[in-house]
Amino acid sequence: MKICDVCGTFNFKENNYCTHCGNCFIDEHICPYCGSVNLDYADKCIKCDKQINPIYISDFDVLFSEFNEELLSNASISDEKYNELLSDIFIRANFTEIYDDTIKNKILKLASIFTPCEPKSRGYERGFIFLGNRIYYDDRLDESIQIATIVHELAHYLLFTIIESLLCDIFKVRTSSTLQSFIWYFLTLPEFKIMNEYCAHTVEGRFIPFGYQNYGSFNSLVENTSLDDESVRTMMVFGNSFANEIIVYLERYIGHDLRHEIKLQYKMDLNEPNYDSIFAETNDCLPLNVKNSMLIKILYDIFKETSKPETRMELESIKEGIDIS
Repeated sequence: MKICDVCGTFNFKENNYCTHCGNCFIDEHICPYCGSVNLDYADKCIKCDKQINPIYISDFDVLFSEFNEELLSNASISDEKYNELLSDIFIRANFTEIYDDTIKNKILKLASIFTPCEPKSRGYERGFIFLGNRIYYDDRLDESIQIATIVHELAHYLLFTIIESLLCDIFKVRTSSTLQSFIWYFLTLPEFKIMNEYCAHTVEGRFIPFGYQNYGSFNSLVENTSLDDESVRTMMVFGNSFANEIIVYLERYIGHDLRHEIKLQYKMDLNEPNYDSIFAETNDCLPLNVKNSMLIKILYDIFKETSKPETRMELESIKEGIDIS
């Protein structure tokens, strides 16, 4: 679609004149790399052969272009648009019935709507997500712990997807392994890893019985960080803000009846509650517009830092892992 630069009316791409005000469309656009004039339908610049108006971002030269830096620098998102992005992420679950023979399999079926889930049988971790596109959980654990693990890793995946959707909207592209590599790099930086882990623990904690909450991996990250208490607290509030958004949607599918079934599973597994981690929970969160402004500002700062040549090898390694997975 073309948007008329005079009256704002949407027009079909093939239109030469606006159907509302009659404004004449110029059938050409400017290359963001070298400034050359190109036909409106061109995918690559006629002079420098760089990709313009990409359907997706194919490599890091395109991602870290001055054009995309400018888009991110000037980006903003309304609450309405952000909620629309969230709805688009979760809408696929509206068309699937969450029925199965066991409680764990019901949760597994829900998570599988969003991303493939596979059991793992080695390593000390209860579970993990692999480069943002697959959940692994240890099927040697009690079913109650498997349930908590799947919800925890699903929260990681959904946080990744929220940021992915936001950047796709800002850059006006579909996702790609290039863009996903940048997001993965961002979420594994020490302070944002703390934010990410706190978010996942909080989402997990909402759907398991009171007293079984466990912020162990978050606490481990905090113990091994050089961040001061105020910075850690900021990351907790930041993560809690994302967690609240994810919880609101997941409660539509993990409702009262299914949460009651999860409680029964914990009783059947004879696990004893440990109330220590309940004190790690907080009600503090950021207003939506403040959180999103903060997120975009952080993403821009990381974008600038990550665009430096010394980071490229690490990004390429992440991208390779995504491409072969």
